[in-house]
Amino acid sequence: MEKPFLFVDIRSPTWSAYVAFLVIAVFFRFTRVGTIRNLDLILLLLLSSTIVFYSVQREAAANHGSAPVMSSLLSDEKGEAEVSATKTEGTTAVSKEPSQAATVIEIATAEVLAQTETVGTPTDSSVDPQSDSGDGESADEQTAKGTEAVVWRNYNWGAMGLMSLTLLLLIRLIFDETLTRRPRLEQNLNQAGLTFLCIPAFAILMAGVLFLTPPGSTFKAMEHGRALLLRRDVPVNPKLDPDQQPAPTETLMAAGGAAVAQLSGGLPSSLQDDSQEAVNAEFLLARILVVIVHTTVVLGLLMIGKQHFASLQLGISMSCLYLLLPCTAVRVHELSHVLPAACLVWAIASYRNPIVSGVLLGLASGTLFFAAFLLPLWAVFYGRKGGVRFVLSVLGITVVLVTTLLLISGDANSFSNKLVTTANWTVYRLLDDSSTSNDASLSQLFIRIPMAAVFFVMLTAMTVLPRPRNLENLLANSTSLVVAAQMWYPDDIGTYVLWYLPLFLIVIFRPRLDRFTPPDIADRQVATLSPPAPLGATSTVAMSRLSFLNRLRRFSKL
Repeated sequence: MEKPFLFVDIRSPTWSAYVAFLVIAVFFRFTRVGTIRNLDLILLLLLSSTIVFYSVQREAAANHGSAPVMSSLLSDEKGEAEVSATKTEGTTAVSKEPSQAATVIEIATAEVLAQTETVGTPTDSSVDPQSDSGDGESADEQTAKGTEAVVWRNYNWGAMGLMSLTLLLLIRLIFDETLTRRPRLEQNLNQAGLTFLCIPAFAILMAGVLFLTPPGSTFKAMEHGRALLLRRDVPVNPKLDPDQQPAPTETLMAAGGAAVAQLSGGLPSSLQDDSQEAVNAEFLLARILVVIVHTTVVLGLLMIGKQHFASLQLGISMSCLYLLLPCTAVRVHELSHVLPAACLVWAIASYRNPIVSGVLLGLASGTLFFAAFLLPLWAVFYGRKGGVRFVLSVLGITVVLVTTLLLISGDANSFSNKLVTTANWTVYRLLDDSSTSNDASLSQLFIRIPMAAVFFVMLTAMTVLPRPRNLENLLANSTSLVVAAQMWYPDDIGTYVLWYLPLFLIVIFRPRLDRFTPPDIADRQVATLSPPAPLGATSTVAMSRLSFLNRLRRFSKL
């Protein structure tokens, strides 16, 4: 659940306004207002502010009633309760901490109550508030209904605004190939100032990760990682919290972190150890894994700025903007949101090596299924020879991830349940039979099904139609596919910004990258270059004879 960090409510309008003013002061080019970068920055700020508003209304709506779109939030609460129930009395002290998110919900509810007080409460002081109205409802019931109506209206407006801005972002990414003019625009702050701003922004954000309670899926990843080290079966019920089961990549990463912690003596090796120290160590390790992934994203942006953009300042600018945006802080503690982005950023950074890119995209696909749609695009980008190496590396990492599930499965039934729940194959189902709400049916009919059709048309066009194979097209197409894929996600359409935020920042700050081609094209270009003429070649002799004749003509004129 989203919570404030460092005693500051990150979803407060005041905090969002301060961050927006800081971002505009640093990155907005006031001398060239109509540039594409300024428009991208405004779109990104609007999208970030809408996500912050939507997250508040989402929790307030969940506090007043449930809906099919709230399934992910309710599953998070149920997963955390399940984690607390499996621990002993020593764990109870951790699970009974006062939730900071409850405070945010109370504040949002109090604001809504203040807005609807004049509507639902009688203004005449002579009227008894406990007396029934003409239609048989008390004043408190009318106030509650008015509050609920306002909450759901704000929630719907937030969802519509978020969806509209995401569609604008998708259109902008589709036409990114036509934006051939990429002038170098310096930031309003020099490199030293950006570095100074980036370091405390990173420290504040990572301190917030250490204060937040990890979601149920991250804690279960720690449980599965420790079971992987001991090769023990972890029972999985596919009908109970399928969205809370950790992905194979998360389990593999948690196993590596647990192995290091056990070697250092900070984590016991036995799964049956439910002491207070063991639980605190698991929570701390889960937070450290999230910090490591965010650090990986920042280092990837710095490397892309230095290696591909030939400017470390651009890398620092991308990292600083990534750390300052409020949409990053809203989902900062969720490993499943950040880990795919880290894999994609480093796949872009190492695009010259198809084996490394294949491994990274395979790990991203093992975290969330949407990354598997990028595999055909990248295979076509590398061509015949590089595409074979790319596909083989993807198959190799797939075998590793499947082996991870085998080692924590006791029998074939347990393995099949883990394969279905952890890989989340049903997450992109177009028709959900379990939802009976009319709003859910309209959402499927008018939003998810058309967006799925648009997505597959885009995927087919980007992989089949002939187009220049260079890094700028690969970057824009990959980002647009990620944005389009989460538009037909069944829960909370448009809220998974961290999936594509680092890639979109690379698109915003990038110069012309048409010279960055796949390895096969680069090798052919080097082979076709003509070597320099050696000394005494035919052309050199011809030039010497021509100069001798010119000297004879000048002598004859004399």
